[in-house]
Amino acid sequence: MTAETIQRRPTVQPRPATAFLGAADTVDAFQKIGYGMLVFFLFLVYSRIFDVKFWQLHIPGIALRFMLAMVVLSGAFLKALRTNIGRAFLLFTVWMVVDIPFSMWRSGSFQHVRDIWGISFVTFLSVAGLIANFQQCRKATYTVAWALFVLALIARFWGSIDTGRLFLPQGKFSNPNEMAQALLLGLPLWWMVFMDSISVTKKVFAGAVMFFILVMTSKCGSRGALVAFAVTLFWLFLRTPVAGKFKLIVVGVLAIGLILVMMPGKLLRRYTTYMEENDESATVMDASDYDMAHSALSSAETRKYLLRASIKYTAQHPIFGVGPGMFPVAEDADAKSQGRNFGRWQGTHNSYTQVSCEMGIPGLIAYLAVIIFGLKTSAGIYRKTRGDPRLKQIATCSAALNYCLIVYTVSVFFDYIAYSMMLPVFAGLVAALGVVAPAEIERITTAPVAPETIPFEQYRPNWRPTAGAPAQA
Repeated sequence: MTAETIQRRPTVQPRPATAFLGAADTVDAFQKIGYGMLVFFLFLVYSRIFDVKFWQLHIPGIALRFMLAMVVLSGAFLKALRTNIGRAFLLFTVWMVVDIPFSMWRSGSFQHVRDIWGISFVTFLSVAGLIANFQQCRKATYTVAWALFVLALIARFWGSIDTGRLFLPQGKFSNPNEMAQALLLGLPLWWMVFMDSISVTKKVFAGAVMFFILVMTSKCGSRGALVAFAVTLFWLFLRTPVAGKFKLIVVGVLAIGLILVMMPGKLLRRYTTYMEENDESATVMDASDYDMAHSALSSAETRKYLLRASIKYTAQHPIFGVGPGMFPVAEDADAKSQGRNFGRWQGTHNSYTQVSCEMGIPGLIAYLAVIIFGLKTSAGIYRKTRGDPRLKQIATCSAALNYCLIVYTVSVFFDYIAYSMMLPVFAGLVAALGVVAPAEIERITTAPVAPETIPFEQYRPNWRPTAGAPAQA
């Protein structure tokens, strides 16, 4: 055979590594990229950095759209919707869409669902779906904690107290009540940091952050946040072992005492005028104090009027409501029918009646189901893991998220934020924890103990040292 008759085999070019990636590897890559974007997004939306600087760049909106793409490509939304919390959120969303044709202003409700609830629902799917294990869940929770600390710093240096109450000049937290709720949610998260910390330095830092957040929360003048703090502190007291109850009482009394000393007198009077109809001490106040007290009394009266109106509309429209986001429209129409020129054009100041009057009783049931499932899931994980030192991180994480939901559950009695991303984020973290915690618990509790940590007698329980033989150390 001559050399000319030999056919050369074609040179096989090495395939790139990405060519060997299967479908599972691709999905996993989308999940990892999406999770990184999720952590970045959570920090942005809770620190509100872009509310005071470079807001025109729209970075949070870009991050949300990129995150949505990763949720769809990875199929993470399916995992989120398989949870009880996810099913309740899906029911809430479906019923909101069903309500649109029955709305007092259909195009307004459609825009509300698309632009407001759409963002919140995508956020829930991202949080509950893109978290793949406990360490990622813990990291995401820590991210929110640090973001709320940054929010407290921003409030300290860029916040405004022109009206006597602390708020940001623009953005989501230009409402002092919403800002107080967000800051208050930072307390359970930094309590988790405190409990997880081993070194004294880290514990002191976490304690200082908690006190700082509490001070900034008090400056917001939100009476709803005050009630939420009291209820959460009560639950913490009930769960604390007997030996720690005295320490909790001492620390709590000292912290509250310091805050009362530091609080301006006119802001303190706002807290004491919760539902008073008259203020007999107004004659001895200066102008600014009188304005603060009058504002508090006027706010209380407005809340009662709006609460009664929302209950009336719930009774009039018990199935479909007046339409998502349409309570101000309904109240304005009602005011004009009674001979007034226009209505108050304010929200219900109560998230539960906000949902009931705008989405009917079915919407309220779905909304309550999200909250109840969130509280039940986080409390169940805590009961299963508390008392076991090996599971301490899971126990503190579940307890912190449970306290956050308690803060939300109580504080929304005094604010109308049912469609904001506050509940989707924390309920999403609980849903993710409910999925990843069982595997982490099994991994930790079934892990073999290292031989060097087992006493010698457990290897040979019948062994006894012979006379003259050295005893085992």
